[in-house]
Amino acid sequence: MVHLPVRRWVHRAFASLGLLCALLLVLTDAAGASTFKAAIVSSNGSFSAGTLQLEGTTAGSVNCYSTGSGSGGSVTVSNTQPCTSGSPIPTGELSSTASSSATTTLTSAGRVNATSSTSASSVCGVAQLADSESATDWGGTGPDNALPFYGVTYQAAGPLGSQAITTDGSTGWAETTTEYSNPESFTALMWLKTTTASGAILGFSSSQDPVATAPNAADRLLWVDSTGKLVWAIYNGATEEITSSSVVNTGSWVFVAASVGAAGTALYVNGIKVASNAAYTTASSYLGWWSIGWAYFSSWPDSPTGSYFNGSLAQLAIIPSQLTTAQVSTIYGESTQSAYATEINTLSPASYWPLSDTGSVPYAGNVPGTESLVDSSGHGNTGTALGGVTLGASGPTTLGTSSAISLNGSSGWVETTNSYADPGVGGLSVVAWFKTTTTSGGTIIGFDNLQNNSNPGQSDRLLWMDNTGHLVWALYNGGNDEITTPAAYNTGAWVMVVAEVGSSGAELYVNGTEVANNVSYTAGQNYTGYWHIGWGYEAGGWSDAPTSGYLNGSESEVAVVPSQLTSAKIATLYGETSTSAFSTYMISLTPTSYWPLQDTATNVCGTTEITVQDTVGSTNTCIYPVEAVGTACPALSSTYLLTGLGTRSSSVVTTSGSPVTVTIKMELSAASGSVVKGLHLLSDLAFGTQYSTSLWSAGISYPYASVEL
Repeated sequence: MVHLPVRRWVHRAFASLGLLCALLLVLTDAAGASTFKAAIVSSNGSFSAGTLQLEGTTAGSVNCYSTGSGSGGSVTVSNTQPCTSGSPIPTGELSSTASSSATTTLTSAGRVNATSSTSASSVCGVAQLADSESATDWGGTGPDNALPFYGVTYQAAGPLGSQAITTDGSTGWAETTTEYSNPESFTALMWLKTTTASGAILGFSSSQDPVATAPNAADRLLWVDSTGKLVWAIYNGATEEITSSSVVNTGSWVFVAASVGAAGTALYVNGIKVASNAAYTTASSYLGWWSIGWAYFSSWPDSPTGSYFNGSLAQLAIIPSQLTTAQVSTIYGESTQSAYATEINTLSPASYWPLSDTGSVPYAGNVPGTESLVDSSGHGNTGTALGGVTLGASGPTTLGTSSAISLNGSSGWVETTNSYADPGVGGLSVVAWFKTTTTSGGTIIGFDNLQNNSNPGQSDRLLWMDNTGHLVWALYNGGNDEITTPAAYNTGAWVMVVAEVGSSGAELYVNGTEVANNVSYTAGQNYTGYWHIGWGYEAGGWSDAPTSGYLNGSESEVAVVPSQLTSAKIATLYGETSTSAFSTYMISLTPTSYWPLQDTATNVCGTTEITVQDTVGSTNTCIYPVEAVGTACPALSSTYLLTGLGTRSSSVVTTSGSPVTVTIKMELSAASGSVVKGLHLLSDLAFGTQYSTSLWSAGISYPYASVEL
């Protein structure tokens, strides 16, 4: 497999309405201590993209700023004081007010018009593609709601009198939220429409966010090849494909069914079996997630020229059985959406995405693979929670009110951002609180030369628990060097462990007391690499390697210190009785990375209130909400929620050459019970203006679910 570098998605403002002027979005907490700011972008031309910018307060009340950027116009970013002591952490209730205006002179008579280019959400959280089922096939727990990314548009005309989503062929796709264990003997059903000879319709992979992190395994792939034909592919020791005999990129709605099971693989188009192979009966066995409108390809014989699907999709379902030709034909024969849904539901689908969503229903769970774990050391080595990681779990009881991350032991781990050259020169200590009852081992923290969780060329400075519950500190310096605790710690109790290496040798401390050492192990291998939390690579000949590299348990207060700590310092650290005292003392040890893991996964949801007003000469007229000619807009209130402006025309008829100013005001209110990390749940809002021979229009676009800053 080819492994792609991790990519950080950013919010993108967009509009289909010509000239754009971005809004300055400012969010301030209740106490005014921290604010969120967007990049300040002004443009007389076409503004195309920008990233939100985070402003916060560091120790000593010094304001600092994360990186902001924009393109397509004159871009000004407030970054005179970059953050040097960790990511700013705003807390409490968030609220914002912002306004923007643009003036255009009409070249012909017309009415002022305001419109939204997509169905907009009434919340600041991520909208979802709803799964109407809650089955537990293949070990999953439903419903398996899908989260749309970027170029996905709601409420397109669909088949059977229903609605559909459209994906743009370059950025649009959706990821599902439930992990499944080896789906076998199933049928995937959907309606599709496209004119493009390229793109994946459905895929399954071992990565919860395969666009950002390349999976180790990917198959159960349905795509349109470069000739316009459908390909259904599985992997079972070799790539196995079947292909339709005719093209489907005709611009008409096509009903497709793809199955695998004891009868082999089968592919149906409009109720007729068009390809099959009785020898292909099983797919590759692994844990994974479905993706819609995108799939990961590596070394498939007939891969599409592009991974993104360009077209429309509707009525997608996963049936946990291999349907017969008669059953597929019956489903295709249904002429209404309600009859189709009834037929699908009689088959007990594992997932059923009608894809008729409005974009106004928020997803209430965690956004997979996007939880940002702050590095409080000041070195910006942010961690990203991937796979089966739950934020906000209960933390070490001796630290009072504290939090932790919970790892599922099979796919959950934390990927760090920064690389380090040979950590440990001059001494090294890793510190972590953990809790587990596992009997299959798992890594607390490890170091290797790759950023992702694949097979690295170099791996050491590994702290793991073996299958019997003993802690192992492993180094490589021409040979595999390990020290092991005499006692087991998989008791379900919170434990603080410190693992060190340096001139005093390798040492292990548990709950403030040294329990193992070897004075001859003074260094690890010299290479540049990344730290990982909750996963490590121990398949390199280590004598006491765990069964699983993934830890099944909880972790809190993890740090890397570039020195060997004395026993007195370790005892002091263990003796702290609050997270604030622990953090204060940890910072005094000048760590190169420090992840308190007190982060929360709480969604930041609220409402966006908006008014849109045009001014012609001295006459102000409120377009949204609709008011009488000459009536200015009322104050912002919860009555005027951004739920999709639709077409809003002013009754003022303008003449050729009339200057028209449209002013948009908005207020975003959001409440979070605890610390907010990142801005991946806040969408950009862009304002577009356009004039034509008959009409001048303005609009708010509220785009797609995105992830972190």
